[in-house]
Amino acid sequence: MDLFGRKLYLFVMFIPLVVSWIIIALASSYEMLIFGMIILGFGMGMGFCVSTYISEISSLSHRGALLGLLTVFYNLGPVLSNTLMYFMTWKLCAWIYALLCVSFMLSTFLLPESPVWLYSKGKKEIAIQTLCSIRCSNINDIKTEIEDMEKSNTNKSERASFTNIIKKMFGAWKPFLIVVVLQLIMQHTGYAILISYTMLIFDRLRLPIDSSKFSIGYAIAGVIGSVIAPYAMHRTKRKTLLAISSSIMGLCTVVIGTYEEIFYDRDDKFFPHIVSISFYVYAVACNAGVLLIAYSVGSEVFPNEVRGIMNGLYGVFSYFYWSVAIKFYPTLINIFGVKIIIWSFAGFCFLVTAYSCLILPETKGMTLNEVQEKYFQKKNKPNRKTKMHNDLVLQ
Repeated sequence: MDLFGRKLYLFVMFIPLVVSWIIIALASSYEMLIFGMIILGFGMGMGFCVSTYISEISSLSHRGALLGLLTVFYNLGPVLSNTLMYFMTWKLCAWIYALLCVSFMLSTFLLPESPVWLYSKGKKEIAIQTLCSIRCSNINDIKTEIEDMEKSNTNKSERASFTNIIKKMFGAWKPFLIVVVLQLIMQHTGYAILISYTMLIFDRLRLPIDSSKFSIGYAIAGVIGSVIAPYAMHRTKRKTLLAISSSIMGLCTVVIGTYEEIFYDRDDKFFPHIVSISFYVYAVACNAGVLLIAYSVGSEVFPNEVRGIMNGLYGVFSYFYWSVAIKFYPTLINIFGVKIIIWSFAGFCFLVTAYSCLILPETKGMTLNEVQEKYFQKKNKPNRKTKMHNDLVLQ
């Protein structure tokens, strides 16, 4: 993505998706299905870096809203697949997805290349022309963005060497550590676990409610939260949105934990729907803030030169840890019990709140270069001799 451009990357991203769906549609054995799913995983992993392209082509005022659309389509995907599966066979569904991927792949030819990437590669005139074609109206915003790109590329060679890229990667350790720790904490707030084991966890709570109906409601709540996300990202600061949404998640899990402490072993459970309602509110809050920010913040905090590769490495870590977490939690539930797990969810939710207030950098209303200047670039302090010289000149 950093070497060959965002546009070519997006085109290549659809190749494994197309191939995988064709393999799945033609599958005549279990092994062939598994092979198709493995190929599909490559395309899904590459999709993590789509947020990089969105961040770089978006205007300052619309970046949050456009990033917020990621969770909308993330949640609409399962709704579409479940709807298609209700009316037709899975093989026909696979062919439909293959055709959709082909059409999306061809549509990348209509996309503009990222002006930020073009400018970083020394193609300044093309970058400015592309930026003007994207914005087309506000000349002041265009001038501001051009000045920002020029500032971020001052004293940089047009063609970065492999050694310089490695140095930049190591130089980006601070933003990488910030987003990785956020991802670690977020994974333990329970959202990924509840998505994977919705009915298992709900059944363990011993409630007189149909767990299959609850799972449908939980999925719908996620879609509602994702629809709220673009507006919330557009209107609210990142730190504030993350703190509010994680606090709501924490309060919901506290309500669930308290209810289970009181009524877990009792037959006369008072208003058990308070648990399902709390889970629904939890899902709305998570999709409206925590989930979106955890997966999109990498596209805003990494330096221009290595934004693609660092966001990709962040995606590798996120998917790997997600896989590990969802494999271990059934064992943890069996060892500690579901009540302890719910309380642990509450603790990690409030830990995200503290993390957002104390550590997470605020990126709303700032250009990508301004984020680097404010939080991650070293401030050059004048040495003692320079300070003495300046004092003498002033005197």
